[in-house]
Amino acid sequence: MKQCPYCKKNIPDSAKVCPHCGKPLEKGYKPMKRTNYYSNTMYIILALFLIFSPMLSTFLFGSLLNEQVSETVITSPKEAITLGTLNKANISQEKIEYYFGSLSDFDKLITNSDKYVEKINKFEKDLEAIVNKYSDVKLKKDYNFYVTDQNNIYNELIYTLTSDNNEIILELNYDLSGKSNNVTVDQNTTGLADFEAMKIKEDSYPLFKELVLLVSSNQEYKSFDEASKKFNDLEKSFNERSDSLGNYGLGVSDSDDDSKTSMRILAGNEGYRFRLTCKTELDLDKFV
Repeated sequence: MKQCPYCKKNIPDSAKVCPHCGKPLEKGYKPMKRTNYYSNTMYIILALFLIFSPMLSTFLFGSLLNEQVSETVITSPKEAITLGTLNKANISQEKIEYYFGSLSDFDKLITNSDKYVEKINKFEKDLEAIVNKYSDVKLKKDYNFYVTDQNNIYNELIYTLTSDNNEIILELNYDLSGKSNNVTVDQNTTGLADFEAMKIKEDSYPLFKELVLLVSSNQEYKSFDEASKKFNDLEKSFNERSDSLGNYGLGVSDSDDDSKTSMRILAGNEGYRFRLTCKTELDLDKFV
């Protein structure tokens, strides 16, 4: 060991630079300048931040603004309102101003909704009369009403009918202008053992058929009859691939001028599931 002539601390004999004070110990020796990688990295990051900060700020602010807009909650008015005359509805430009999640709120908070509420009540009275024919069927009602800045009202009425192994969902969507008008009646029957249990007979699915005729202006349900014939012809195909139906299943569809009916067999946890769907249009005179 030797002593540094500058700081007087002990250092190795081979040292050319004092590790304590950094002074050169040999005449003419210049130690290699150390590069501060950490400092350089910080300078690079700072430079990149200054370059891209305007874009970053715009992106962050825009995202925050969009998030705030998307999280805007549309609620019912605090006090009752009266709707003005329905403007010529432009669906692409309409903005929703109020939302009602119950028929009672819709009735109470829109002073001139009586006409529409009465028609819904009349429809539900007819619906309940049909349901009451089937003692084991339970009926649940859900509502969504959206009022726009053009005094238009978008109505979504959902009726769920359930029994032991059946569920029927009747969904009505329409608005006062008549630009949107569609009805879906969807039935799922579970726990079916074989094709014979699913085969369509003349008296099959009476409740489903009554619901379709209730919402439409038709006197007969033609597409059901046509789809039934096609479906019953699937028995051979079903027997060949019953063990490999998968999620897509096996089915048919048929249409007439007013409705489209589809029938499909799907694999289930216990037995097979039969799905019956009708898409049609509402008789708007019954609601608007």
